[in-house]
Amino acid sequence: MNFSKKTSRTVSTFVMGFTAILLLASCGSGSSGQPPQRQQTASQNLIIDTDMGTDDWLAIAYIAQNLNVNLLGITAVGNGLVPCPDGAFNAEYLLSMSARNKAKLVGCGNDWPMDGYASYPISWRQGGISMLGESMPPRSGQIFPEGATLLASLLRNAVEPVDVLAIGSLTNIAMVISAEPQLKTKIRRITSMGGAVNTPGNLRVHGFTDNHPNAFAEWNFYIDPTAAKIVFESGIPITLVPLDATNGIPLTSSFIERLRRTKQQPLESFATRTFDRITGSPGNGEYFHWDPLAAVVAAKPEICDVMLTKRLTVIADAGSGADKDWGISVGQPIGSFPVLAATGLKRSPLRASNAGATVESAAGGLIDVCMHVTPAVFEHEFINTLQSTN
Repeated sequence: MNFSKKTSRTVSTFVMGFTAILLLASCGSGSSGQPPQRQQTASQNLIIDTDMGTDDWLAIAYIAQNLNVNLLGITAVGNGLVPCPDGAFNAEYLLSMSARNKAKLVGCGNDWPMDGYASYPISWRQGGISMLGESMPPRSGQIFPEGATLLASLLRNAVEPVDVLAIGSLTNIAMVISAEPQLKTKIRRITSMGGAVNTPGNLRVHGFTDNHPNAFAEWNFYIDPTAAKIVFESGIPITLVPLDATNGIPLTSSFIERLRRTKQQPLESFATRTFDRITGSPGNGEYFHWDPLAAVVAAKPEICDVMLTKRLTVIADAGSGADKDWGISVGQPIGSFPVLAATGLKRSPLRASNAGATVESAAGGLIDVCMHVTPAVFEHEFINTLQSTN
């Protein structure tokens, strides 16, 4: 649905309730009145907001191994490829393999999009929960901080503006900046993997969503178009890494062989195992370096050799009852979605034919769009960082 003045007023209903949660969290944060001590480093301060899919694990491995990045924490979106708390457990497992990041905080977001009924195929989620068969410690009864609350806390306590690597739906970020607009100034830049600008979307996947009516959207924005629209029109500097760029960076066997070596560090070994599982599974289809490319662009933006600035928004128009029916056979049952949207109004379907599409619009935000990265340059940077001593 379009964010008209009427919708903006209803958003305020949601904002009031969520603001109360954030204020309670900040009051109970144990602050001594002294600002956090700045680390003695020239590193880039960064938060990862992720849906914890397969490519997200590899993006996190790259960031955790990157000595030029100071990772502040990870917030998982619960409506992503891996639901909470599994996504948060998996994120902690990845961080446990990095000596300097194993104590970083992990949060777990809301299970649902702000509006609409989009969700991922259930079978995709099952593979994500198990990390494709990775041998992991048993799950504990640990309770994770709420994702948007943790994200707000990390921003609020930051001494200087930080970068956010967004490699999932933008739900957590939209919730935070809707509830506390002043925190937008704490975000230096969002680098987001999502959208399709001058290329078709990727919703139609053989064997799962072949007949989907939407040929324009990319999954991250389709899952929560309302959130993506809020973030795009927020005024926060954004670098978009869309399918236009990632379609040019496929996973190849030569890349995996260059990564492979006898003596590997834990995250390097994990990445090699994961790439082997991806290529060894007939159900994975063609695989591209979606989120790893966004991670590299976030840490090293000069790697993008074609960068355009466009005024963009994301379509989140209201639909009809028929618009919610396409995914029942593969996604979450419609009856499991909350009756109310994040606005406090009744949840409504979004127009299935174009929900989540990234389009040029005079009302959109000025977005830097990375359109092309040379594959050899990306591969060199990714492999060298994973193999660096950390």
